[in-house]
Amino acid sequence: MSRASERTREALIEAATLVFAEKGYEGGSIRDITRKAGANQAAVTYHFGGKEGLYREVLRTAFKALKESNVLDPDNLDSLQATEALRLFVRQMLLPLLKRSVLARYIKILNWEILQRTDMFQDVAITENASLLSSAERLARRFMGERASEEDVAVATLWLLHQGFIFVRDYEYLSRPPHNLKVDEAFVERLADFLTRLLASGLTGVRP
Repeated sequence: MSRASERTREALIEAATLVFAEKGYEGGSIRDITRKAGANQAAVTYHFGGKEGLYREVLRTAFKALKESNVLDPDNLDSLQATEALRLFVRQMLLPLLKRSVLARYIKILNWEILQRTDMFQDVAITENASLLSSAERLARRFMGERASEEDVAVATLWLLHQGFIFVRDYEYLSRPPHNLKVDEAFVERLADFLTRLLASGLTGVRP
């Protein structure tokens, strides 16, 4: 592959990450992606076979970045005190509110998958050994105890996964009247603290 072709491929992945983070897979159009990348639809077909293939590559890139960051690795969270691990998990889920880092964009794409699950996500998550779901489940078990039923743990896991997404989804609601909240790093830290207290209390409160 020539250097020009490789640059086009990388530009398409970067542009697709931005578009899918903002609009999700269904809302993200090839037209928006190619415009941002300075490429054409033929380039998408050549490199990825189409929109689905491009999205798969974005997901693979996202899972690789999350794995390399180590912040949501289940073993890493297990090494922390339970409440500290829960706060780290919650804060990472809130990163898209800051709209700065690439990692935040990847997490926002995962948040879209909570709302609009795609077959591509299921396939890539299995092949890439994604740790997000495993991290949430192991956190839930730590607070609920080993006697908790599989059904209760499954419900608690989904509940935990959705907590950050609610605030990412309703960002505009928070920052506009009547609330007019300043959604900055200090707000995210306070929100992470508050949610951690709520979640820890809720998970511990359902111990059998």
